[in-house]
Amino acid sequence: MNEPVATFVHPADSRFSFALFAPEQPPGSPPPGLLVTVHDSTRNHLDCARRFAPFAKAHGLVVLAPLFPRNVLGDGQADGYKFLREQDLRYDQLLHEMIDEAGRRTGGDGSHFFLQGYSGGAQFVHRYLLIHPERLRAVSVGAPGVVTLPDERVDWWAGVRDLESVFGRPFNLALLRNVPIQLLVSDADTETWEIREQPASDHWPVEADRLRSNRVDRLRVLHRALLGVGAKTQLTMLQGLSHGQGPGPAATLAQQFFAEQLAVQAEVPAQASESA
Repeated sequence: MNEPVATFVHPADSRFSFALFAPEQPPGSPPPGLLVTVHDSTRNHLDCARRFAPFAKAHGLVVLAPLFPRNVLGDGQADGYKFLREQDLRYDQLLHEMIDEAGRRTGGDGSHFFLQGYSGGAQFVHRYLLIHPERLRAVSVGAPGVVTLPDERVDWWAGVRDLESVFGRPFNLALLRNVPIQLLVSDADTETWEIREQPASDHWPVEADRLRSNRVDRLRVLHRALLGVGAKTQLTMLQGLSHGQGPGPAATLAQQFFAEQLAVQAEVPAQASESA
C-alpha cells in the first residue's frame, strides 16, 4: 500500500516542485531527520518518494523528492539538474530552498540528511556530494551514466579543480572523507547508446575505451577514485538487471545501507554520553 505523498510547488520558483512524505510523530518527539531522493531522466519523483516512504515511516524520517522539469529555460534541455548548474540556475541551491520549506511544513531537521539517486538522479547525488559533503549523513549512488571524479587536476565537470570558481565553494576532501558512500550498478547494465558523453581524462587514456565504457566501467572508475582519496565508499554489484530494472532494487539496497548508518550514528552519541 502506498504511503500518502503530496506534491508542493516550490514557493520561491514555481517552475519547480517537490513531493513530500512526513510520518506522524508522537508528541514530544525530536524533530525528524530527512531523506532526499532524486529522480532520473523520466522525472519519476513521486515513484521515488513512495519507494522510500515506508522506510522513512519506520525510522522517523521525512522524505523529500524534488522535481526538476525538462526545458526549464525554454531551450529543450533535459540534463541541467544532473550537473547542478544550468546557466544562472543552481540546482543545489534550489534543493536547499526546498529543504528549508519542507522543514517549515514538517518541523523536520534538514541540516544533515541522507541522499539517494538512480541514473540521472545519481549524477546529481554524487556531484552534490563533491560540493556539499558537510550536509550529508550518507549517500547512495545508483548507476550514473556520466561521472565526476574527485580529481583536483581536472576542471569541472570531469574533476573538481575549479570548483570554487564554478560554485563558490572549494573542494573539501577532509569533509568528503566523513561521508559513507554506497555505489550501486548491475553487471548487466552495459548499454552505451545513452551515455557516450564523457570528457577526456587520464582515466581514459585511449579514446576508444572511453567511448565504449558503460555504467559498470564508469562506476568502477569513480569507486577507485574515491578510494584513492580516502573516502569511505563501497561498490555493490547487482546481478542480471538491465538499467530499466534497477530503480527498485537500488532503492531497497539504499534503504539497507541507510539503516546501517542510522544504527552506527545512533551509537556514537550514546557512547559520547556514556564517556561524559
